[in-house]
Amino acid sequence: MRHHWILTAAVVASIAIVLCSCVVHSAEAQEKSPKIPSKFQAMDTSRFMLGPDPCPLEKVRAFPNLQFERPIELTHAGDGTNRVFVAEQRGIIQVFDNQDHADSMRPFLDIREAVLRDHNEEGLLGLAFHPKFKENGQFFVYYSAEPRKSVISQFKVSAADTNQADADSEKVLLEIDQPFGNHNGGTLRFGPDGYLYIGLGDGGAAHDPMSHGQNLETLLGSILRIDIDQEADGKAYAIPKDNPFVGRDNARGEIWAYGLRNVWRMAFDRETGELWAADVGQDRFEEVNLIERGGNYGWNEREGAHNFKANSPPLNRKFIEPKAEYFREEGISVTGGQVYRGEKLKDYVGAYFYGDFGSGNVWALWHGEGQVQQVRRVAETGLEITAFGEDQSGEMYLCDFKGLIYRLEPREIDFEAAAREFPAKLSETGLFTSVPENMPAAGMIPYELNLPFWSDYSVKDRYLVLPEKAKVEFDPREKWKFPVGSVFVKTFWMHRDRVNLKDPFRLETRLLVNSPDGWKGYTYVYNKDQTEATLLEGSLLRPVEVTTESGTIKQPYYFPARHECMACHTKQEGFVLGMTTRQMNHTLDYHGESANQIELLSHLEVFTEKVDADAETLENFPIWGFGNLNRSGDPDHPESTLARPKGDATELARAWLEVNCATCHRPQGIAPGGQDMRFHTPLDKTKMLNQPVRHTQLTPPEGTVLKPGQPHLSELLIRAANRGERRMPPLGSNVVDPHSVEVLRKWIADLE
Repeated sequence: MRHHWILTAAVVASIAIVLCSCVVHSAEAQEKSPKIPSKFQAMDTSRFMLGPDPCPLEKVRAFPNLQFERPIELTHAGDGTNRVFVAEQRGIIQVFDNQDHADSMRPFLDIREAVLRDHNEEGLLGLAFHPKFKENGQFFVYYSAEPRKSVISQFKVSAADTNQADADSEKVLLEIDQPFGNHNGGTLRFGPDGYLYIGLGDGGAAHDPMSHGQNLETLLGSILRIDIDQEADGKAYAIPKDNPFVGRDNARGEIWAYGLRNVWRMAFDRETGELWAADVGQDRFEEVNLIERGGNYGWNEREGAHNFKANSPPLNRKFIEPKAEYFREEGISVTGGQVYRGEKLKDYVGAYFYGDFGSGNVWALWHGEGQVQQVRRVAETGLEITAFGEDQSGEMYLCDFKGLIYRLEPREIDFEAAAREFPAKLSETGLFTSVPENMPAAGMIPYELNLPFWSDYSVKDRYLVLPEKAKVEFDPREKWKFPVGSVFVKTFWMHRDRVNLKDPFRLETRLLVNSPDGWKGYTYVYNKDQTEATLLEGSLLRPVEVTTESGTIKQPYYFPARHECMACHTKQEGFVLGMTTRQMNHTLDYHGESANQIELLSHLEVFTEKVDADAETLENFPIWGFGNLNRSGDPDHPESTLARPKGDATELARAWLEVNCATCHRPQGIAPGGQDMRFHTPLDKTKMLNQPVRHTQLTPPEGTVLKPGQPHLSELLIRAANRGERRMPPLGSNVVDPHSVEVLRKWIADLE
């Protein structure tokens, strides 16, 4: 690895002087230009800490004395005892009194010996009590078993102890063979009609390889409805005569609705009887459905409200569209919830709550007169939400995969005041002494990157702001850690003259804020005369007029909504993407002064401890040559050219993949497929080489994710060179980066 180090003579001579004059400016220009700070100056960032639209609810620990192991269901028996039952994935159902100070629980049922747990999604998955449990003592469970299958069984409570099930009373009602270990569904719910509803997945693997979703001859990919109080046709249950496919050839009579990928939690509204279900998506969209008799919800022709296969023609089949959906910037696995009918959250009575396992976000959906009235994100819990539970009185709980139970409570916040106090204009932020002149305030620490993220030919000018007594945890290889109160300021510029990279104008300034509620993103959009920028509500697509070698064009430019920022700024990536050692080991040329950035930050005492900026121990990415705003004042500076990046093809390609792709394609990343595109992952460990394409292949049939020596058969390259529906990266770009395509093509061609 080569190290691009330039230390000024002043830095070498004295750590107290980190600046040297590299370009001669007039005295007037020097006076008006901002300078590299010679000492740290804190800024008051409190105005950004609450946000213009804070979530109204927050998580609060319930039953703080109890700890569970992978809880996947919380419910009650409906028998008037007000007990709480929690099902654990390993195969145990715990029972305890519904008291917040409860400090003990008992195993109500232990079937660990029967439960298969080979796959992460296998185990005890569902629990429901008979509507007449008080009289008959019956309850029902859904679990995985060997050989790989799903089992729905009836058990009875012990005659001697109501807190103990009779493990020998099992009566198997239904067994369903499972081809794979995932997408098992597992929810059991009794409807107001007294019948048992069963949520099933499509059988597993990616993109429904056996086409179960649209096949009425299989139970997989469906919601079933059976009568467990009767037996008929040699089965341990009966099929209700009003099921939609009873008597139809080539269809299973148990099916109530179909075209579902993996229903993870469904629930009846105890007042209206409506059945709500959350269906986990594959690559892109998570969805919430209102289940109708005989309804076809589209999988695997549709994912959410969108065609599953890219660029496919309109479909002639009639599918029921979801009531709500969200893209993967807001979460990766939807968890169905409850229609709230309790008393503690009075403003939410009748709202359907649902959440996301990956992001911990929680939404409330109001539905009436056949349509959605409102959807609002109401909490950011940070939990791995596996289920929403309901106690006997209708109060709602959240199960966290890590073993704890929570409830949601209103936050003590003046929401109107919070909205008023958050800066609506960039000039109100205090970050610039002059917005028209783009003059940063004292305390704004400038920086730039070796290899910036591609953003449709825009270039960025970046600053870091820290509050009083805040310190950054430095790491030579992993992500740096930033304290609450940190604010990153990034202004996007576009050159009106792209041929000569001249006449830059500002498009937007984005803030990335580490608040007490977590990291938040905000966008301020500039007006035409560049005198002010206004806080963006929602997203915006605007044409930008630029001159290129082909003439003047109107290029579409996308301003993202707030939640979209977090698609890349993920928890797995440490939220902050640019400020890493490999990116920051860079010489900043800033209005006639220069300094190595790590040396500068160490001198400013930004880090928790002194950093030895040793060229032999600190890595860096190759300098890409485009993407930073040229603030050097030198028209011949490398950042003033669109010349091809120079350097080793492997180093350039792997660095580009880490910056542009590894935010999602990494361990625990939000992208499916398991690829690891981080810079240091050995190529044979990335799960790219000769791996089959998971979905919507753009290369010929013999293509793979990465086919050494054959760029045209490498899906990785084709998606990077494509701006259609399956483009990569999927967000933040409408224009292909020609240099990245060239770098990737050369790298792949040279691979053996």
